[in-house]
Amino acid sequence: MATYSLTKDQKAFALDASLPPVLTIEPGDTVTFETGDVAYERLSLGETVEAIGLENFNAVTGPVFVKGAQPGDALRIEILDVQVRRAWSVWLPDFGGLGKFTKTVQVREIPMRDGRAYITDTLSVPVRPMIGCIAVAPAEGKGSTYMPAYPYGGNMDLREMEAGATLYLPVQVAGGLLSLGDLHAAMGIAEPTWVSLEAAGQVTLRAHVEKGMGITMPRLRIGTSTYCLGMGETLEKAHQAALDDAFALLKSQHNMSDFDAYAYASACVDMRLGGPATGIVMAVVPDPS
Repeated sequence: MATYSLTKDQKAFALDASLPPVLTIEPGDTVTFETGDVAYERLSLGETVEAIGLENFNAVTGPVFVKGAQPGDALRIEILDVQVRRAWSVWLPDFGGLGKFTKTVQVREIPMRDGRAYITDTLSVPVRPMIGCIAVAPAEGKGSTYMPAYPYGGNMDLREMEAGATLYLPVQVAGGLLSLGDLHAAMGIAEPTWVSLEAAGQVTLRAHVEKGMGITMPRLRIGTSTYCLGMGETLEKAHQAALDDAFALLKSQHNMSDFDAYAYASACVDMRLGGPATGIVMAVVPDPS
Protein backbone atom coordinates (compact mmCIF):
# COMPACT_ATOMS: atom_id res chain seq x y z
CA MET A 1 0.00 0.00 0.00
CA ALA A 2 1.22 3.49 -0.86
CA THR A 3 1.76 6.51 1.40
CA TYR A 4 1.06 10.12 0.37
CA SER A 5 1.22 13.61 1.86
CA LEU A 6 -0.86 16.71 1.13
CA THR A 7 0.14 20.25 2.06
CA LYS A 8 -2.05 22.91 3.62
CA ASP A 9 -2.00 24.77 0.29
CA GLN A 10 -3.93 21.91 -1.38
CA LYS A 11 -7.14 23.24 0.10
CA ALA A 12 -10.78 23.90 -0.61
CA PHE A 13 -13.43 26.08 0.99
CA ALA A 14 -16.46 23.88 0.33
CA LEU A 15 -17.51 20.26 -0.04
CA ASP A 16 -18.13 20.09 -3.76
CA ALA A 17 -18.12 17.19 -6.23
CA SER A 18 -17.16 19.56 -9.05
CA LEU A 19 -13.76 20.28 -7.46
CA PRO A 20 -10.93 18.30 -9.08
CA PRO A 21 -9.26 15.88 -6.64
CA VAL A 22 -5.78 16.83 -5.46
CA LEU A 23 -4.90 13.14 -5.06
CA THR A 24 -6.19 9.75 -6.23
CA ILE A 25 -5.49 6.71 -4.05
CA GLU A 26 -6.19 2.99 -3.87
CA PRO A 27 -8.19 1.56 -0.97
CA GLY A 28 -5.81 0.85 1.88
CA ASP A 29 -3.43 3.69 1.04
CA THR A 30 -2.26 6.07 3.76
CA VAL A 31 -2.50 9.86 3.45
CA THR A 32 -1.21 12.65 5.66
CA PHE A 33 -3.29 15.86 5.44
CA GLU A 34 -1.58 19.07 6.58
CA THR A 35 -3.83 21.91 7.74
CA GLY A 36 -3.11 25.59 8.41
CA ASP A 37 -4.16 28.39 10.75
CA VAL A 38 -3.45 31.55 8.74
CA ALA A 39 -6.95 32.90 9.41
CA TYR A 40 -6.34 32.90 13.18
CA GLU A 41 -2.92 34.46 12.73
CA ARG A 42 -4.45 37.25 10.64
CA LEU A 43 -7.17 37.75 13.25
CA SER A 44 -4.48 38.07 15.94
CA LEU A 45 -2.81 40.81 13.88
CA GLY A 46 -5.97 42.91 13.90
CA GLU A 47 -7.80 41.96 10.70
CA THR A 48 -11.56 41.53 10.94
CA VAL A 49 -13.48 38.30 10.40
CA GLU A 50 -15.19 39.98 7.43
CA ALA A 51 -11.87 40.93 5.81
CA ILE A 52 -10.42 37.45 6.31
CA GLY A 53 -13.59 35.68 5.10
CA LEU A 54 -15.47 33.18 7.23
CA GLU A 55 -14.69 30.35 4.80
CA ASN A 56 -10.96 30.73 5.54
CA PHE A 57 -11.44 29.72 9.17
CA ASN A 58 -12.58 26.21 8.17
CA ALA A 59 -10.61 25.56 4.99
CA VAL A 60 -10.21 21.82 4.33
CA THR A 61 -7.35 19.93 2.72
CA GLY A 62 -8.37 17.82 -0.27
CA PRO A 63 -10.42 16.41 -1.86
CA VAL A 64 -9.01 12.90 -2.25
CA PHE A 65 -10.50 10.43 -4.75
CA VAL A 66 -10.59 6.83 -3.45
CA LYS A 67 -10.72 4.35 -6.31
CA GLY A 68 -13.68 1.98 -6.29
CA ALA A 69 -15.86 4.04 -3.95
CA GLN A 70 -19.41 4.44 -5.27
CA PRO A 71 -22.72 5.71 -3.87
CA GLY A 72 -24.10 3.10 -1.46
CA ASP A 73 -20.60 2.27 -0.24
CA ALA A 74 -18.90 3.73 2.82
CA LEU A 75 -15.39 5.02 3.31
CA ARG A 76 -13.82 3.35 6.33
CA ILE A 77 -11.27 5.82 7.61
CA GLU A 78 -8.73 4.72 10.19
CA ILE A 79 -7.44 7.78 12.03
CA LEU A 80 -3.84 6.79 12.67
CA ASP A 81 -2.39 10.01 14.07
CA VAL A 82 -3.36 13.63 14.79
CA GLN A 83 -0.63 16.17 15.55
CA VAL A 84 -0.98 19.90 16.26
CA ARG A 85 1.84 22.43 16.05
CA ARG A 86 0.22 25.78 16.99
CA ALA A 87 -2.99 26.62 18.85
CA TRP A 88 -5.22 29.64 19.41
CA SER A 89 -8.05 30.70 21.69
CA VAL A 90 -10.46 33.15 20.04
CA TRP A 91 -13.28 35.04 21.76
CA LEU A 92 -15.71 36.86 19.45
CA PRO A 93 -18.54 39.20 20.48
CA ASP A 94 -21.97 37.55 20.32
CA PHE A 95 -20.53 34.31 18.91
CA GLY A 96 -21.25 31.01 20.62
CA GLY A 97 -22.35 30.21 24.12
CA LEU A 98 -20.20 32.85 25.86
CA GLY A 99 -19.98 35.50 23.16
CA LYS A 100 -22.33 37.77 25.12
CA PHE A 101 -19.60 38.30 27.73
CA THR A 102 -17.17 40.16 25.47
CA LYS A 103 -17.52 43.30 23.38
CA THR A 104 -14.14 43.00 21.67
CA VAL A 105 -12.35 40.39 19.57
CA GLN A 106 -9.77 38.66 21.77
CA VAL A 107 -7.18 36.30 20.27
CA ARG A 108 -4.37 34.55 22.10
CA GLU A 109 -1.85 32.03 20.84
CA ILE A 110 -1.78 29.13 23.30
CA PRO A 111 1.74 27.73 23.83
CA MET A 112 2.10 23.96 23.91
CA ARG A 113 4.86 21.95 25.55
CA ASP A 114 5.22 18.55 27.16
CA GLY A 115 1.72 17.51 26.16
CA ARG A 116 -0.04 20.50 27.73
CA ALA A 117 -1.53 23.72 26.38
CA TYR A 118 -0.78 26.78 28.54
CA ILE A 119 -3.68 29.23 28.80
CA THR A 120 -1.52 31.16 31.29
CA ASP A 121 1.84 30.42 32.90
CA THR A 122 0.04 28.55 35.67
CA LEU A 123 -3.18 27.34 33.99
CA SER A 124 -2.78 24.50 31.51
CA VAL A 125 -4.87 21.71 29.99
CA PRO A 126 -3.91 18.41 28.35
CA VAL A 127 -3.33 18.55 24.60
CA ARG A 128 -5.73 16.08 23.00
CA PRO A 129 -5.73 16.65 19.23
CA MET A 130 -8.84 15.88 17.18
CA ILE A 131 -10.51 16.59 13.83
CA GLY A 132 -13.35 19.10 13.70
CA CYS A 133 -14.35 18.82 10.04
CA ILE A 134 -14.15 15.73 7.82
CA ALA A 135 -16.49 14.76 4.97
CA VAL A 136 -17.04 13.36 1.53
CA ALA A 137 -18.62 15.44 -1.24
CA PRO A 138 -22.40 15.72 -1.66
CA ALA A 139 -24.19 14.29 -4.69
CA GLU A 140 -25.55 17.74 -5.58
CA GLY A 141 -24.58 21.32 -4.81
CA LYS A 142 -22.01 22.48 -2.33
CA GLY A 143 -21.67 21.71 1.37
CA SER A 144 -20.32 24.19 3.89
CA THR A 145 -17.20 23.37 5.92
CA TYR A 146 -18.56 25.59 8.68
CA MET A 147 -22.26 24.89 9.22
CA PRO A 148 -24.42 22.89 9.10
CA ALA A 149 -23.00 19.38 9.31
CA TYR A 150 -24.46 16.78 6.94
CA PRO A 151 -25.25 13.06 6.75
CA TYR A 152 -22.04 12.73 4.70
CA GLY A 153 -19.92 14.52 7.34
CA GLY A 154 -18.75 18.12 7.66
CA ASN A 155 -18.10 20.27 10.71
CA MET A 156 -19.26 17.65 13.20
CA ASP A 157 -16.86 18.68 16.00
CA LEU A 158 -16.83 15.27 17.66
CA ARG A 159 -14.48 15.03 20.65
CA GLU A 160 -14.10 11.34 19.75
CA MET A 161 -12.59 12.07 16.30
CA GLU A 162 -9.03 11.41 17.38
CA ALA A 163 -6.22 8.93 16.77
CA GLY A 164 -7.41 5.37 17.23
CA ALA A 165 -10.97 6.00 16.04
CA THR A 166 -12.38 4.60 12.80
CA LEU A 167 -14.91 6.72 10.93
CA TYR A 168 -17.45 5.45 8.40
CA LEU A 169 -18.81 8.01 5.91
CA PRO A 170 -21.60 7.23 3.41
CA VAL A 171 -20.27 7.79 -0.12
CA GLN A 172 -22.38 10.14 -2.27
CA VAL A 173 -20.33 10.35 -5.49
CA ALA A 174 -17.74 8.23 -7.27
CA GLY A 175 -14.44 8.31 -5.40
CA GLY A 176 -16.00 9.81 -2.28
CA LEU A 177 -13.86 12.97 -2.53
CA LEU A 178 -12.63 13.08 1.05
CA SER A 179 -11.53 16.34 2.70
CA LEU A 180 -10.67 17.36 6.25
CA GLY A 181 -9.66 20.37 8.32
CA ASP A 182 -10.43 22.38 11.47
CA LEU A 183 -8.02 20.64 13.84
CA HIS A 184 -8.27 21.26 17.57
CA ALA A 185 -5.61 20.98 20.26
CA ALA A 186 -8.30 20.50 22.91
CA MET A 187 -12.09 20.71 22.96
CA GLY A 188 -14.86 20.00 25.43
CA ILE A 189 -17.57 17.58 24.35
CA ALA A 190 -20.06 19.30 21.99
CA GLU A 191 -17.75 22.37 21.71
CA PRO A 192 -19.70 24.31 24.34
CA THR A 193 -18.44 27.80 23.39
CA TRP A 194 -18.53 27.03 19.61
CA VAL A 195 -14.73 27.50 19.69
CA SER A 196 -12.02 25.08 20.73
CA LEU A 197 -8.28 25.56 21.05
CA GLU A 198 -8.11 25.96 17.27
CA ALA A 199 -4.98 24.49 15.74
CA ALA A 200 -2.79 23.88 12.72
CA GLY A 201 -1.28 20.45 12.29
CA GLN A 202 -1.59 17.22 10.38
CA VAL A 203 -3.70 14.06 10.27
CA THR A 204 -2.56 10.67 9.03
CA LEU A 205 -5.28 8.25 8.00
CA ARG A 206 -5.85 5.07 6.03
CA ALA A 207 -8.89 4.90 3.75
CA HIS A 208 -10.76 1.73 2.77
CA VAL A 209 -13.96 1.10 0.82
CA GLU A 210 -16.80 -0.90 2.39
CA LYS A 211 -18.87 -2.02 -0.58
CA GLY A 212 -22.64 -1.79 -0.25
CA MET A 213 -22.57 -0.86 3.44
CA GLY A 214 -25.64 1.29 2.90
CA ILE A 215 -25.35 3.57 5.94
CA THR A 216 -27.12 6.93 5.72
CA MET A 217 -25.28 8.70 8.57
CA PRO A 218 -21.67 8.63 9.77
CA ARG A 219 -20.61 6.04 12.30
CA LEU A 220 -17.57 5.79 14.54
CA ARG A 221 -15.89 2.71 15.86
CA ILE A 222 -13.84 3.17 19.02
CA GLY A 223 -12.52 0.19 20.93
CA THR A 224 -15.38 -2.29 21.27
CA SER A 225 -18.18 0.25 20.76
CA THR A 226 -19.99 1.63 17.71
CA TYR A 227 -21.11 5.26 17.80
CA CYS A 228 -24.26 5.77 15.70
CA LEU A 229 -24.71 9.40 14.69
CA GLY A 230 -28.07 11.06 14.45
CA MET A 231 -28.60 14.53 12.98
CA GLY A 232 -31.73 16.64 13.03
CA GLU A 233 -33.27 20.09 13.16
CA THR A 234 -33.55 19.62 16.92
CA LEU A 235 -31.62 17.57 19.44
CA GLU A 236 -34.80 15.56 20.05
CA LYS A 237 -34.90 14.52 16.38
CA ALA A 238 -31.17 13.80 16.36
CA HIS A 239 -31.55 11.69 19.51
CA GLN A 240 -34.30 9.65 17.86
CA ALA A 241 -32.31 9.15 14.65
CA ALA A 242 -29.26 7.93 16.59
CA LEU A 243 -31.33 5.57 18.72
CA ASP A 244 -33.13 4.17 15.66
CA ASP A 245 -29.78 3.43 14.03
CA ALA A 246 -28.50 1.77 17.21
CA PHE A 247 -31.64 -0.41 17.35
CA ALA A 248 -31.14 -1.42 13.71
CA LEU A 249 -27.46 -2.18 14.37
CA LEU A 250 -28.28 -4.47 17.29
CA LYS A 251 -30.77 -6.41 15.19
CA SER A 252 -28.71 -6.66 11.99
CA GLN A 253 -25.14 -7.06 13.24
CA HIS A 254 -25.80 -8.81 16.54
CA ASN A 255 -28.83 -10.86 15.47
CA MET A 256 -31.04 -9.70 18.32
CA SER A 257 -34.81 -9.91 18.32
CA ASP A 258 -36.74 -6.66 18.62
CA PHE A 259 -37.35 -7.18 22.32
CA ASP A 260 -33.78 -8.24 23.08
CA ALA A 261 -32.42 -5.22 21.18
CA TYR A 262 -34.78 -2.97 23.12
CA ALA A 263 -33.76 -4.43 26.47
CA TYR A 264 -30.05 -4.24 25.60
CA ALA A 265 -30.36 -0.62 24.47
CA SER A 266 -32.20 0.22 27.67
CA ALA A 267 -29.40 -1.28 29.74
CA CYS A 268 -26.24 -0.38 27.87
CA VAL A 269 -26.52 2.33 25.18
CA ASP A 270 -25.15 5.76 26.11
CA MET A 271 -26.20 9.01 24.39
CA ARG A 272 -23.63 11.75 23.73
CA LEU A 273 -23.73 15.14 22.05
CA GLY A 274 -21.81 16.20 18.95
CA GLY A 275 -20.85 19.70 17.90
CA PRO A 276 -23.04 22.79 17.65
CA ALA A 277 -23.12 23.29 13.86
CA THR A 278 -26.11 20.91 13.68
CA GLY A 279 -28.15 18.97 16.19
CA ILE A 280 -25.97 15.87 16.62
CA VAL A 281 -26.49 13.04 19.08
CA MET A 282 -24.53 9.79 19.19
CA ALA A 283 -25.85 6.48 20.48
CA VAL A 284 -22.87 4.54 21.85
CA VAL A 285 -23.46 0.81 21.41
CA PRO A 286 -21.03 -1.48 23.24
CA ASP A 287 -20.48 -4.91 21.74
CA PRO A 288 -22.42 -7.57 23.62
CA SER A 289 -20.08 -9.62 25.79
